[in-house]
Amino acid sequence: MPPSRGTRRMRIPMTELRRTRTRPLTGIERTTRRPLVAVAVAVIGAVAVIALGFAMKATQADQSLVIALNKTHTGLWGTIGNAIYRGIEPVPAVVITLVIAGIVWAVSRSLRTAILFGLTVALTWLPVAAVKILVDRPRPDASLLVHPFSPLQTDGSFPSGHTAYVVALAIAFWFLLRDTRYAWLPIVLGVVATAVIGLAVVSDGLHFPTDVLGSVVWALTTAAAVRWLIVDVVASRVGRRSAA
Repeated sequence: MPPSRGTRRMRIPMTELRRTRTRPLTGIERTTRRPLVAVAVAVIGAVAVIALGFAMKATQADQSLVIALNKTHTGLWGTIGNAIYRGIEPVPAVVITLVIAGIVWAVSRSLRTAILFGLTVALTWLPVAAVKILVDRPRPDASLLVHPFSPLQTDGSFPSGHTAYVVALAIAFWFLLRDTRYAWLPIVLGVVATAVIGLAVVSDGLHFPTDVLGSVVWALTTAAAVRWLIVDVVASRVGRRSAA
């Protein structure tokens, strides 16, 4: 039995209603326009960071800056520096990322957005552990410090994982908010947080200034390629398989 005219008329509004219900893509889900550029920048950045690490390992040219800043590691600032270092060690940082991803899920009402956010942070930040092992730069000499950190850290110094995490978090927020009027917020807060955390880990006597610099360069140059890999390669393939 052919549909009546009234039924035909009802189909158009229902189609339009479905279209309006389609969720617009957030900034972090947007397709990468120049993936080859993003990958090239990531490769160049990674090579530059590793080269910097080996160069500074050989010279330890910034040891004097660590000694000078460590003298300020007293009173309130000393307490803040210790809290910052312990507060964003790997396990707490993973927990923080999961909590923030949960908030992103609740606000955006999209599990996909939350997963992409969390993976962007993790895959920009966690590879610095491999760079630490590769470069194997010793920590600043605790015997030269007025306020050595306790307990003594024995893993590689370069680059700073704490700094890499904070920069990766700020970049992921920028990707998320870049199509909104709040795109400036993660940039401003990211710069401030990076400066504070960089000063903290150096004044703690746990990192050299170039450890911090290496982390900033690493995150800034690799994050776009990481997002491309997650969104355009992995997530898109998963989406096609689910639709098939």
